[in-house]
Amino acid sequence: MQRASVAALRWSVRLVDVLTLCLTFLLVALGREHIHDIWKVDLVPGEEVLHIVTLQNQMHLIVQILPIWILCLHLTGGYEDLRRVKRDVLFLRIARAVGASVLVLTAVQFVFQPAIPTSRSFLLGFSIASVFTLFLARLFRIPSEGTYDIVVVGSADEVLPFLKILERRQEWGLRVAGVVRPDAETLSPVGGIRVLGTVSDLPKILMNSKIAQVFMTGRAWDTATLRGVADVCEELGVTFSMDANFLGFSVAQADLLDFDGWGVLSFTSTPRDGDALVVKRVMDVVGSLLALGLTAPLLAVVALAIKLEDGGPVLFRQERSGLYGRTFGMLKFRSMVVDAEARKAQLQHLNEMSGPVFKMDKDPRITRVGHWIRRTSLDEFPQFWNVLRGEMSLVGPRPPIPREVDHYARWQMRRLSMKPGITCIWQVSGRNEVDFETWMKLDLEYIDKWSLFLDLELLLKTLPVVIVGHGAR
Repeated sequence: MQRASVAALRWSVRLVDVLTLCLTFLLVALGREHIHDIWKVDLVPGEEVLHIVTLQNQMHLIVQILPIWILCLHLTGGYEDLRRVKRDVLFLRIARAVGASVLVLTAVQFVFQPAIPTSRSFLLGFSIASVFTLFLARLFRIPSEGTYDIVVVGSADEVLPFLKILERRQEWGLRVAGVVRPDAETLSPVGGIRVLGTVSDLPKILMNSKIAQVFMTGRAWDTATLRGVADVCEELGVTFSMDANFLGFSVAQADLLDFDGWGVLSFTSTPRDGDALVVKRVMDVVGSLLALGLTAPLLAVVALAIKLEDGGPVLFRQERSGLYGRTFGMLKFRSMVVDAEARKAQLQHLNEMSGPVFKMDKDPRITRVGHWIRRTSLDEFPQFWNVLRGEMSLVGPRPPIPREVDHYARWQMRRLSMKPGITCIWQVSGRNEVDFETWMKLDLEYIDKWSLFLDLELLLKTLPVVIVGHGAR
């Protein structure tokens, strides 16, 4: 994995840990405050017994807890091998870090005694709760992005050293899907890795595989071959990396990376601001938690209405293509009859959308409740759970059905190079009233112009569109 990606992931996990600790502190403090009638005294009373523990008289702890907990997590390896660590190992790491944190906090308070005494029972309750909440928060950390499939291009003697580096540094999360050889070479395996074909086959390989990055090794490439590979990667939204010594260090729009001394230039046509992408992920988590929390009573009513109408399942889970074409189960409130997918073929001739997608006005498969929740976009709200899981974002191109992707033109494939979202430019531009090709161009426009400000702008524009129901079917 690129160093920038590793650093961005670690910082995003730290930010989520801080938010988790703050939320845990709040919940434990409020809980301890509300049971004071049956638990009045502290667990280990000192000279001053706290008869009533409140959020206010324990608030001084948070400014000590946050830096100490994060520092101990860092020192005990809590931010290492984030993509590959097993769950039992992760839990033990967090428990060990929290144990060390309690000892450090106790020592700090012994030396710098706080003006307001610390409730031992609250501190014990928070410490135990933080082990579990930190562990649960980690389980939601981008589970679908654990490993990226890559292709390494080059001759056998040039590819082998690079494969050894990748084998050594597994924490980068890069899995070699195969090797692509120069056109003139034989297709025998390289270092036990299968050969997918030659350079001439690369466009077909990338179109038919879930590849996130292409690495070109060596220096003996002619300009036409190099440009051809770079053009294909740019068009499909696949990151293109090459030996930095081939063109030198002055190529515009290139990232210079260091793979244990192996210089690599990466060219990418997708957003690459690591810090901004970390903030985007934090916005996703916070926004989804707020959306689900604030609308929970309404969503419960929707679920009940769906169940009462025909007795079928409340949620509809459909396989969708996410980042780099990797599939996941996207959730929606069921707005159609139970056998809607089976009846779709009978209605195909009534499709009102161009391209490989299916949309029609007055679809007979939509239920009475379905008409209402589609008009208000409430059917989309379960996707906030997909956002929490890291499979989607609040803002991004809508995730397509895999069979639709099979019919994409090559230039349309690049919309899969960014995590799909609940809303995007298409949603605030008429949705189903926009033809398919314009829809694809709007998604690519979002990728090319992406910024945090654009995300905020689209979120604000989405609210009135949802309220009015413009373009919804």
